[in-house]
Amino acid sequence: MLKVTLGLALVTLVACSQCPNNEVCEAGQTCCQDPTGEFSCCPFHHGECCEDHLHCCPEDMLCSVMDSMCINATHTLLFVERTPAKRTDLPKSFRMIPSLPASEDDITCPDGSFCPAEFSCLLMASSYGCCPVAQGLVCSDGKHCCAKDHECSADSNSCVKLKEPAEAVLCGNGTSECPVDTTCCGTEDGQWACCPIPKAVCCDDKIHCCPEDSVCDVEGSKCMSSTNQELPMWAKFPARLRAEWEDHKFVESRAKAELTTTRQITTAGKQMTTLPGALPKTSDVPCNDTAACPDESTCCKTKEGGWDCCPLPEAVCCDDFIHCCPHGTTCNVAAGSCDEPSGSQPWFEKLPVKLIRSQNVAVTKDVPCDDTVACPDGSTCCKTQEGGWACCPLPEAVCCDDFIHCCPHGKTCNTAAGKCEDSSGSQPWFEKLPVKLIRSQNVAVTQVHSDVPCNDTAACPDGSTCCKTKEGGWDCCPLPEAVCCDDFIHCCPHGTTCNVAAGSCDEPSGSQPWFEKLPVKLIRSQNVAVTKDVPCDDTVACPDGSTCCKTQEGGWACCPLPEAVCCDDFIHCCPHGKTCNTAAGKCEDSSGSQPWFEKLPVKLIRSQNVAVTQDVPCNDTAACPDGSTCCKTKEGGWDCCPLPEAVCCDDFIHCCPHGTTCNVAAGSCDEPSGSQPWFEKLPVKLIRSQNVAVTKDVPCDDTVACPDGSTCCKTQEGGWACCPLPEAVCCDDFIHCCPHGKTCNTAAGKCEDSSGSQPWFEKLPVKLIRSQNVAVTQDVPCNDTAACPDGSTCCKTKEGGWACCPLPEAVCCDDFIHCCPHGKKCNTAAGKCEDSSGSQPWFEKLPVKLIRSQNVAVTQDVTCDSTKSCPDGSTCCKNKEGGWGCCPLPEAVCCDDFIHCCPHDTTCNVAAGSCDEPSGSQPWFEKLPALPRAGQRSPGNVNCDSNHICPDSSTCCKNTDGDWGCCPLPEAVCCKDHIHCCPHGTTCDFVTLTCTSNTTSVPMTDINQPSTKEEQKQHREVKDKVGKYNSRVPCDLQTSCPDYTTCCLIAKTNKWGCCPLPNAVCCTDGEHCCPANYKCDVTRVSCIRGDVVIPWYNKMSAQSTPAPSLDLGAVECDEQMSCSADSTCCHLSTGEWGCCPLPEAVCCPDQEHCCPKGYRCDLRRRSCIKTSWLHVEKVPLAHIDDQKPQSSVTENDIQCGGGHNCKDSETCCPTSKTTWGCCPSPKAVCCDDMKHCCPAGYKCGAGGTCTSAVGFDWNNWDNWRVFFSKNNRAITL
Repeated sequence: MLKVTLGLALVTLVACSQCPNNEVCEAGQTCCQDPTGEFSCCPFHHGECCEDHLHCCPEDMLCSVMDSMCINATHTLLFVERTPAKRTDLPKSFRMIPSLPASEDDITCPDGSFCPAEFSCLLMASSYGCCPVAQGLVCSDGKHCCAKDHECSADSNSCVKLKEPAEAVLCGNGTSECPVDTTCCGTEDGQWACCPIPKAVCCDDKIHCCPEDSVCDVEGSKCMSSTNQELPMWAKFPARLRAEWEDHKFVESRAKAELTTTRQITTAGKQMTTLPGALPKTSDVPCNDTAACPDESTCCKTKEGGWDCCPLPEAVCCDDFIHCCPHGTTCNVAAGSCDEPSGSQPWFEKLPVKLIRSQNVAVTKDVPCDDTVACPDGSTCCKTQEGGWACCPLPEAVCCDDFIHCCPHGKTCNTAAGKCEDSSGSQPWFEKLPVKLIRSQNVAVTQVHSDVPCNDTAACPDGSTCCKTKEGGWDCCPLPEAVCCDDFIHCCPHGTTCNVAAGSCDEPSGSQPWFEKLPVKLIRSQNVAVTKDVPCDDTVACPDGSTCCKTQEGGWACCPLPEAVCCDDFIHCCPHGKTCNTAAGKCEDSSGSQPWFEKLPVKLIRSQNVAVTQDVPCNDTAACPDGSTCCKTKEGGWDCCPLPEAVCCDDFIHCCPHGTTCNVAAGSCDEPSGSQPWFEKLPVKLIRSQNVAVTKDVPCDDTVACPDGSTCCKTQEGGWACCPLPEAVCCDDFIHCCPHGKTCNTAAGKCEDSSGSQPWFEKLPVKLIRSQNVAVTQDVPCNDTAACPDGSTCCKTKEGGWACCPLPEAVCCDDFIHCCPHGKKCNTAAGKCEDSSGSQPWFEKLPVKLIRSQNVAVTQDVTCDSTKSCPDGSTCCKNKEGGWGCCPLPEAVCCDDFIHCCPHDTTCNVAAGSCDEPSGSQPWFEKLPALPRAGQRSPGNVNCDSNHICPDSSTCCKNTDGDWGCCPLPEAVCCKDHIHCCPHGTTCDFVTLTCTSNTTSVPMTDINQPSTKEEQKQHREVKDKVGKYNSRVPCDLQTSCPDYTTCCLIAKTNKWGCCPLPNAVCCTDGEHCCPANYKCDVTRVSCIRGDVVIPWYNKMSAQSTPAPSLDLGAVECDEQMSCSADSTCCHLSTGEWGCCPLPEAVCCPDQEHCCPKGYRCDLRRRSCIKTSWLHVEKVPLAHIDDQKPQSSVTENDIQCGGGHNCKDSETCCPTSKTTWGCCPSPKAVCCDDMKHCCPAGYKCGAGGTCTSAVGFDWNNWDNWRVFFSKNNRAITL
């Protein structure tokens, strides 16, 4: 009984050399698992794994963790430490490549180098390199890298997948734990033990436990269920003490375990009251009259002065009011741990209390601050900066001088460090909390304190100091007899000095942070005396004690200092006797410098007759203030420079003082003595009180005009815009213009003449002429439904529709997007319009407008088939999936890549991506989706074309040979490598060979793909002649490479090398290779296929191969037994041989299933999995045929005729009119060429392929077997 009970505590062990996670232990060792899911090795055969997850014992001995011993009835031994298991299937790390020169879509590394877009920049040993995953991390050798969710092995050669820690049940002391699905129970000695059932009831004898919903009958040594059924008691086993290496485990999982334990103990207490001698009802730990914590926990104060529960008995409550630590340890708030002399462990988060509802709750005694507000019991009232109250969540606390924080009784506030200190050390300080109003009593009116009057209208609370503001008003410093700082915002305690630069209050003993002032309160109950304002002019004034200063606009602002110095930037000012340093933004004199002051708005003088100032008129409608200058705007209107007789700059935005020069490039005003920043102009004000003369606009046509002093320029749309210059030059980009007499330099964006260059000007919108009859312009009709504006040209779009070129009689470019002026030629490669005089940028076409006011003729679509059509003037072309796309050209040539097309009478050059004809070449065109025709439906199977179909819920995809294959996914994405496909809505990621979306990443799915390339035929012919020796690929009669690799010549040695890819492309540099259907890009050290770019592969040396013997017959299991060709012998559970219907398959340990070569058996998930780079591919398990294999001695042959016979598992097929051959498949279909045959359910297709005679049954393993074994090729007789 005890042995069985203790056995339940042991973690899973596997008595074999390979652990379940594919880690490996040495022969004769035992795999032991720890809670993290990792495995370690016990050096004993069938050893016992101890519950401390660190040690083990020999077979037939039990672990005594408390004594560090292995025991049985006769012997006692020291237990042995486990060793780490070895990984055998770790994915290889990526070899990083050097970063490259820049190209389009690349990403920039911090050192200015570049990596391809799908790579990540990582810092290598001394420079940046490129890791071929989007988010990688560099290994310790500085040469390899792994994906983000992996870590590098110690030798940097492998990538280890990071795992989440396994959960365990944490017991109440925080250091003991029990396995999942067990229950923590206390023992007689105060320790913890594990009941081997979940949610158990812990018996009061501290030894046994009972199942959930039962009670312990300790005297009767039994458990009584709720239905009075007798159940056996369970014995507990010791809980495991957590090792130091487990201290990093998540606190959240521990808190969850603690809640579970607490609930189970409480439940046990409630149920055990029904029997005599059972445990009494557990007593909650009361925090006060209203809240309590569960038994075995501790009440801890919260920041608000309430209570939380620490899930540990007699715990230490940490000073952050959130965490707690076990009894006898110390809270380390900075490190977030519980420290003791032997080490540290993570701290615990407190849990909510429960209300005590079933008793009369006594009202707690709040701490009154005054007659209106109070703080909770056990807290302290502290003054706020506003003179009100806040609550420090500590009794008899020290209120800190910053009016925000507080410290425990007996400690001192260190405001600069933000800590509470005493002779024993320091700790973080506490933030105060809001007070609560006293509502339940008659609130007495507070005694009016003696406020500190600032003047006749404003006052500050008692114990504070009045300080002047920048505006000349008053603020309150929350300190008595305080020092008001020169920034008008802060203040310092009495006897200290304001350090404005450091933002502190200094004294000989040190410094502390300064204080921010608070608003004053108005004195409403008395007659307020009017202060004496400082008048600036007849209309505005500044407060008493301030100075009037001019603004950039020529108006006034107030400097909050008496007799101040007004700075030249028109924004700031300095104290009397100091000098403005505009560059540094400071006020300086011989004693040093201080920050300058910002001026404030003036106030209007309303109660007197205001004299009208003399404005500076710009024209009859606009004027600028006195002391300013009128300057023209880009629009031809007016702005105001806030300087008298100023210089108006050529950018129409800025101006400079009289006698200086505008430096537009530097943004400054220059003179011989130096330069200064320029000034921004301000809006003018309208002259409303006089008769305004109407200005003479410049008419562009009958409908629009530009302001006086500007020039009409054509836009790209054929309309008009206004250049804000008289008689200006309109630039060819239709956006900018230049002054009269200058030339537009479109490339540089400048206006040039012999004297130099200047920035060009952007044109502005025109205004409509509303007051006259507007003549209707004549649009240029494209067809019956669309037209372009007058002065533009209709051009065809890719879709076969129309767009508008904003030029008359323009040339429409072949890219269907751009156009050029009349008489010029489109240079599509350079993106320019050229003639004998030179080149200029081309123009982008604009949308047409519909002709709505006439009867529109219906265009005639081009019919592709009964379900699809293309627009008029386009051509139907087949796409990769067997559907239709639309080429936006009439009678076009459809290119062989199924994506592009070319004009009539040209030839597709797929390699160059162009359309060729005798006179030259031009870029090709991309096809567009075909349009569905109404009322059409497709049948059950998916039609690829008139001769091929795929099963329902699959997708037709073109394979590498241009034939059709079936992706076993509905509406799938066919990847550009013509080998894989991805689910609908995902993207093919060729770097990781996965299908990615915003939320997930899954392995790619293979397309069923035949292959007919000449080089692969030659490869097979060599194999047929030489044979297959030990699963190797022959290069010649003496040399071979491993199977699923490719022979490539190594240039340096002129010997064979092996590319680690099947059917690979050997690169011309003689060192590298690329996957099938990719091209080697020697310049980028990569493999490319269309838009896909991946790193290339290094070849390895080939090996000499002894002459193999030719054996194309059955697979021999032993001297008497064999399996048919393309299958594998596997042992059955009976000890006999069985046949797996896959070539060179992996036999699974359950002796019932098998997996394809390269996969491994995952019996728990009932699937075959293969690690592909960093991702896992899964396929179904195959069943081993439980029929006996054919004996080579007693086999029943099939008589074909003429003396020929075949095996019982084969089919007779004629190879001529008089001879027969054996097809290695039962009930096979013999092909008409008398050379090939196909499995049952298939028919012979063109090019030596087998196609499904009916719909494909994806659930039938025999069909999957064809995919794996023959790649859907017809079988050679």
